Amino acid sequence: MAIIGIDLGTTNSLASHWDNGQVQLIADETGQVLFPSVVSYLEGEGLAVGTPAKDRQLTHSTQTASSFKRFMGTEKNYTLGDNRYTPMQLSAMVLERIRKNAAYALKQPIDEAIITVPAYFNDKQRSDTKKAAEIAGLHVERLINEPSAAALAYRMHYGEQDKTLLVFDFGGGTLDLSYVECFDNIIEILAVAGDNYLGGDDVDWLIAEYFCQQNGLQWEMLPPPAQAALKKAAEAAKRNLETAPESTIELTFDHADYQIRLDHDRLFQICLPLFTKIKNLFLHLLNDAGARVSDIDDLVMVGGSSRLTVVQRFLTELLGKEPVVLGEPDKVVAIGAGVYTGIRSRSEEIRDLMLTDVCPFTLGVECWHKETSLQGYLLPMIERNSTLPASQCQHLVTLADYQKEIVVRIYQGEEYYAKDNLFLGEVRIPVEPRPAGTEGIDVYFTYDLNGILYVEVVNSQNVRNHILLASQSLSKAELERYQAQMQQLLIPPLQREENQQLLARLVTQFENSLGRRREQIRMLIDWFVEGLQSGRQHIVRRTIEQTRQQLAQLEQWQQCEEELLFDGELKQDWEPEDEENQ
Repeated sequence: MAIIGIDLGTTNSLASHWDNGQVQLIADETGQVLFPSVVSYLEGEGLAVGTPAKDRQLTHSTQTASSFKRFMGTEKNYTLGDNRYTPMQLSAMVLERIRKNAAYALKQPIDEAIITVPAYFNDKQRSDTKKAAEIAGLHVERLINEPSAAALAYRMHYGEQDKTLLVFDFGGGTLDLSYVECFDNIIEILAVAGDNYLGGDDVDWLIAEYFCQQNGLQWEMLPPPAQAALKKAAEAAKRNLETAPESTIELTFDHADYQIRLDHDRLFQICLPLFTKIKNLFLHLLNDAGARVSDIDDLVMVGGSSRLTVVQRFLTELLGKEPVVLGEPDKVVAIGAGVYTGIRSRSEEIRDLMLTDVCPFTLGVECWHKETSLQGYLLPMIERNSTLPASQCQHLVTLADYQKEIVVRIYQGEEYYAKDNLFLGEVRIPVEPRPAGTEGIDVYFTYDLNGILYVEVVNSQNVRNHILLASQSLSKAELERYQAQMQQLLIPPLQREENQQLLARLVTQFENSLGRRREQIRMLIDWFVEGLQSGRQHIVRRTIEQTRQQLAQLEQWQQCEEELLFDGELKQDWEPEDEENQ
């Protein structure tokens, strides 16, 4: 059975697969690779999905649902016919149609997919995406962030030259920014920022609002058919400006004619509120990455809305760099997902290519200050933009005298007060009833590439309790397998046996040296420890590899010096003679 990659988009979705050393986009029965993420109710016929549904948006706007990806992870409902549907259910319909299209095109059953999501999707949004896939008959081992998929596509296009990228993924409903380093066969995401409610749809709304202002109209007072017509006309005018210097919007309703003319300068002014938000996200990203604009080699444009001339003009003025456009921007993420299906299936051409990712939101526990315990604050355990997999431990103590239990409540988010973040679950554990602050627990957090969070709590009597929070339903066997994997990840790189052995050998070299060499070995020990504690996988790997090489040289030099002390005739099997033979 084939594995397919799916870019589940706000406006359009695409599917891809790896075949004979390259990515192939999968077309539907009409030969189109762009599949509209739209569902519509047809009286007496049921639900239409894709192009037939999109064709009904203008004429049956109240019976058509679109852009529902923006509300993934919420309880928002769409009424189609006599039934109500959540964004997850509507997404499942789109995914099911894509699965059937792919099975028909590839002439084989499809039961597994790699699905891309906005980097800033939280745990609930990722969970609902996986549930939608399950409803559609697809097993999803891994969700990958859309900018990460774009970085894969860039790497396949430009080869293995070391580069630092800023991926600008601007789709119909979401904006994602990623700071990426590409080197050797590794693509490492260092930081992400984004807004799940900022996309090309917002440009359409700004144009529609401008149209209303210029013609003395109020959007709220327009009937639904007029709103749908204006929204479609705004989108068409926006697209026309990609290739033309000017565009016109003309509409007739209530026996009156209305129109405006748009050019690039006017659209740029209309979009200034949106550009201000984008600039703030850039500042946030660069701050988290500890980088400057001058560190960026290429600005990579991804997503259908990134092709807009005014957007590219704004980014060029902001960053002083001409953007890199990989073919058609709205297909780049799907191509990257297809590359990942090749990695997943261990294809010979790319099986050694590695993609690391980061935790988009901070994960933490609720704690209280003893003096002001009215509201709990969020104690970060794994901070946003930590390289995955990540593991951290904190020691917490009791707050009340003779407390018999500690409840560890787990949250995801950046807000100071715990209650303002997304609640994920809790772990309860008994403690010895003693005065406040004298009894405590160790809390371990481990978060992996599959979006699975493992929390283990250990009290002073070595009683353990844990919770495994997964963004998909897992069988008992899968739960046990993940728990075993997480137990291994709980051991930080510096504490792993093989790295402790390296450290012990370095310390031996330090003890056997004097002067300048001893100082050099001290610096090597500090560098080794710092590298293993960096939290960045490629730094950990390189640190271990280079330390082994330098340690081998040190030990070889030591052996040569020992031999010189014996005029080059040191006997390895020398033993002292017995006294009776002297």
